[in-house]
Amino acid sequence: MFLMTPGPTEVPDRVREAMARRMTSPDFDSEFKQFYNYLVEKIGKIYFKNSEKADKDILILGGEGILGLEASISSTVGPEDKVLCISNGIYGDGFANFVENVSAEPELYSYPYDGKIDLQEVKSAAENEDFKVATLVHCETPTGTLNNLDEILPVLRDNGIITIVDAVSSLGGTEVPTEDIDICIGGSQKCFSSPPGLSILSVSSEAWDLIRDRGPKSYYTNLAPWKEMWIDAAGSNKDREGNGQEFPYTHLTSNLYALDESMNIILEEGIENVFSRHRRSAKLCREMAREMGLTLYPKPESLMSPTVTAIEVDGNSRKLQKKIRRNYGILLATGLGELSNDIIRVGHMGHNAREHKVRYTMEALEDAATELGII
Repeated sequence: MFLMTPGPTEVPDRVREAMARRMTSPDFDSEFKQFYNYLVEKIGKIYFKNSEKADKDILILGGEGILGLEASISSTVGPEDKVLCISNGIYGDGFANFVENVSAEPELYSYPYDGKIDLQEVKSAAENEDFKVATLVHCETPTGTLNNLDEILPVLRDNGIITIVDAVSSLGGTEVPTEDIDICIGGSQKCFSSPPGLSILSVSSEAWDLIRDRGPKSYYTNLAPWKEMWIDAAGSNKDREGNGQEFPYTHLTSNLYALDESMNIILEEGIENVFSRHRRSAKLCREMAREMGLTLYPKPESLMSPTVTAIEVDGNSRKLQKKIRRNYGILLATGLGELSNDIIRVGHMGHNAREHKVRYTMEALEDAATELGII
């Protein structure tokens, strides 16, 4: 099967082979702890323009991206806190659910799924209400909508609001202003083309202060143990040997080996080259869709993510997906929620962001859509 979904993505052979390395005990193997520290350094080179100057800690949690979202809320938000949830998609709406789960009050500023966030409305809310935390999504995978964080983040920062950003389907595929985000959440199975199972977070000192003040409400979905047992335990240890450092729980060794190889592949290519490859793949995908007479979602080009393309196929996405898989061995994604049968999605992210893969996929989509009378 040819996997062209917007996560999980196709996993390169090198990554699968790395995952098959011999098992060790991450709790007692000092060499593994050293390996983990070097892996964190590699991730920093992808997360930040200048990783040496980035004043942020990086954590790798044992659980797919949703764990990162929930742990970020659970760690920073207390009962009855008001949280500014800015949303134009399913995952933005979902942040409000996590806020409610900790008995806090989400103030959901919701916008059309194919529309832009109203900056002036967000600015007014930030200035006139008492929010300590705000949540946003960079790329809404279900619709391919990419939000302009560069204009929103300064407004929140100027008002002393801690920012939590879901960048699971954009990190590693397009530039993310991680330096200006307090907690930025990525996932292994998207643009990194590693198997599902890991959340990767960058955390600012301001976010750590808030986490300390909030106190523990859980363990596995709490970031505080990582601060105490891993980051602070390192002290001035410059050789990354892992002396004194302890994982809060037994880590996912095989997934970490795979993620390490994924980082190696990205760094070998160069992150700017990776971004360029994603832009070219997205451009080709959209050009071919338009040539078929299909409509893209969202319509403004400025809101389209370079990692995923959503195409309107009103009421036909499930049968189109089924036909493409049966006839061509390609798996695409339908929409989610209310748009589940109205959108077909092509994931040109990570290892899948290759023009030859996109061309083959779109030619199959054209054949199937023609046979079904969609075009």
